[in-house]
Amino acid sequence: MAVAKRLILIIFCVGFSYGQRIPVTLFEPVLITPEQQSRIITLDSIESKTHEEQEELALLYISTRAYEQSFDILASLAKKAPDNYDYQFMLGGVSGILASEVSQVKSLSYVRAMKTAFERAAIIEPDSLTIQLVLLELYTELPWVLGGSNKKANRALNAIQSLSTIEGFLAAGYYYRTTKKNKEALVAYLNAVNEVDVCISPEVSNDAYYVMGVLSFYLQKDVTKALCFFEHYIAHLNEGDRYPKSFARHYINKLTSVIYVNKEMEENLLTYDLLTRWIQNNFK
Repeated sequence: MAVAKRLILIIFCVGFSYGQRIPVTLFEPVLITPEQQSRIITLDSIESKTHEEQEELALLYISTRAYEQSFDILASLAKKAPDNYDYQFMLGGVSGILASEVSQVKSLSYVRAMKTAFERAAIIEPDSLTIQLVLLELYTELPWVLGGSNKKANRALNAIQSLSTIEGFLAAGYYYRTTKKNKEALVAYLNAVNEVDVCISPEVSNDAYYVMGVLSFYLQKDVTKALCFFEHYIAHLNEGDRYPKSFARHYINKLTSVIYVNKEMEENLLTYDLLTRWIQNNFK
């Protein structure tokens, strides 16, 4: 399940500005090990699989980016065990990934499956910070006709703020930034980085370290703090974290070298890192 959670917060894009998802090619390549391939073949050959075997196979498909095969298994598991948080969460995440990889027309069934599964997961575990972060993105970025809702987004934001001070500030910054309330977003983001001393490790998601690195770099001009955040992000990077290692490495190179220039990476940041783009367009 840990793998699935990390996976969702990277590729879960309701990034429903279709096409804004960071391309897989910018991430570290996923290599299927002989052991994984052998296990997939073994499990796939079992005619009547247990729930545990089906779950294992679905996770193997996720880890090897065989999302359609994983979706079929998870849809079946979630139907048989509707109160299983893990099944609902993974189904929502895989549905979101598939929705971002096909045309908008073809994506509608995946969008419905994603929304239904994530909302069911939130009912099962309402105090899960992870699911509330996902719901905030979902309700903020989905069009109204597909289930987007400022009222529901604010409800998710309130839940996040009650669960984590720093994640709450970052979530508020994201929400206000996405809804074009730049002044409120700036205040929330500054509150987040001001809450953390240099190299203190708060209990937040690894993605939050990357975000705080960007904020420290641009808004505070604090080289030491930004460097600490980006180095922490790389040191604790897991498959499924939202940002490629190359993005954090690029920032580290900018922080540690006065002659470093990489125009291609700057273009990638402005295209796919919406926080970096927002800051450069509004506050640089």
